[in-house]
Amino acid sequence: MVRAVQTVQPETTMRQDRTQRLRRVTEKIIGLPTLPTIVTQLIALVGNPKSSARDVARLVSTDQALTAKILKVANSAFYGFARKIATVQLAIVVLGFEAVKNLSLSVAVLKRFSAGQDHTLFDRQRFWEHTIGCAVAGRMLARRLRPRMEGEAFVGGILHDIGKLILIEYFPNEFTEALELAHVEGLHIVEAEEKVLGVTHADVGGWLAEKWNLPESLVETITCHHRPYELEKPEALVLVVHMANALVRHCGVGCSGDQMGAKLHPRVANPFKRGEDITDADLLDRLSIGLEAELEKAQIFRDLNEE
Repeated sequence: MVRAVQTVQPETTMRQDRTQRLRRVTEKIIGLPTLPTIVTQLIALVGNPKSSARDVARLVSTDQALTAKILKVANSAFYGFARKIATVQLAIVVLGFEAVKNLSLSVAVLKRFSAGQDHTLFDRQRFWEHTIGCAVAGRMLARRLRPRMEGEAFVGGILHDIGKLILIEYFPNEFTEALELAHVEGLHIVEAEEKVLGVTHADVGGWLAEKWNLPESLVETITCHHRPYELEKPEALVLVVHMANALVRHCGVGCSGDQMGAKLHPRVANPFKRGEDITDADLLDRLSIGLEAELEKAQIFRDLNEE
């Protein structure tokens, strides 16, 4: 009897190899950054259908700094409410549970990673301009496609490149090499990281999001924002953040580690083109209408990042 030989698909093998490399990289990280306890508790509380606005307000109010920032953003041009929001409970009623959770998560990440190592090829201020720009673009695109996803698209933009901050903090030599390789050879930073480290900032960021017990949709978005169709059926959030990342690159908003322009996956672009025979550049020009005004409204997040 001849036993059938089971062959492993090359794509499966590559994925397994990347997983092993990622494990080797991440096992070297000591003192992994954690989310503030209150944000972790807030994510769990919002996920509980039995939670009330009073429960959420009571938890948030235990952190005076977080409370002040939530109220500051809630009363900014970013939301544009006519009436003043004076309490966390009113903010929750007006914005909703999910918005307050996403806002808290965004504020926590901005605060945790606002300072750190710089590099001549990695300007942290311009990095945050790119990150906040991607969050704003994601929110704007979600508003056109699926308004209920606005808050999640914003936080997906804030978090999409979180892996770069892990790499520059824990692997400064390797990340420096990747930055220099991208600069010299004209590569996207994700390509240079793959050559130097064998994994990318997207892999590392997705792993961190898993450790933080973030929703699966955010984990997938961070992991696959460059390669959305590594997923068999990517969720709308992944596609929106991929498009937002391309859009801010196209518009030159900030810098995230290389000087390359937009790189848009055709299967993401085509639905936006709606059958029109236009280039990706023309599509991005069209989608960029209104982005500058939205970025102005988001000035509050740049201010929070500098506090």
